[in-house]
Amino acid sequence: MVSAQLASTCVENSPERRGELGCSIIENKLLPGGLKEPLFWHIDRFDSAERARKAVSPASIAFEAEGASWLMTIESQASDHHGGRHVTEVGPLPLPHAQKYAMQVLSAAFTPGMYSLPHHHSGVEAIYVIKGEACYETPTRAVKLRKGETLALPGGTPMRAVVTGSTLRYVLSVIVYDAAQPATMRMEEGTGPKLVACR
Repeated sequence: MVSAQLASTCVENSPERRGELGCSIIENKLLPGGLKEPLFWHIDRFDSAERARKAVSPASIAFEAEGASWLMTIESQASDHHGGRHVTEVGPLPLPHAQKYAMQVLSAAFTPGMYSLPHHHSGVEAIYVIKGEACYETPTRAVKLRKGETLALPGGTPMRAVVTGSTLRYVLSVIVYDAAQPATMRMEEGTGPKLVACR
């Protein structure tokens, strides 16, 4: 039985950036005005970091994680994939009402039994599992995801991330949020609604 352990919070340049455990805030980026719904999170993979960086647009972020180069883009349906290999898309994303939107991209690597503090976001969070198994506790259900699977949780949803399974869990996520608010708000234990536990 794996013992439970609180995971570190997400910060810029966490140990995850150096191949260790942690949750990294890769970048916060103000999105262009006039975004038209429906919008999707498109994930493209490139054979080099340079090619991924060259494909960056006002609504995308390029970075490296788990030995690969990635481009994360918030846009409507796309067919050109910006010169990379299209991995998946998540959406349509339920956007919050806001004057301006921003996107925050995160990457996180944790071991089984680790869990986050309860929190919620000022916009939708979408998750993609690169490796291992993840579970997200919410007031209505616990959602278990395996490699290659995705999830989108609307803004304001109380949640907690728990690493299930028996191997390292590595996830990428994007939060599309109200630029006038913080992307993430922590909740004190016991102050929010009861969450459905991961099994």
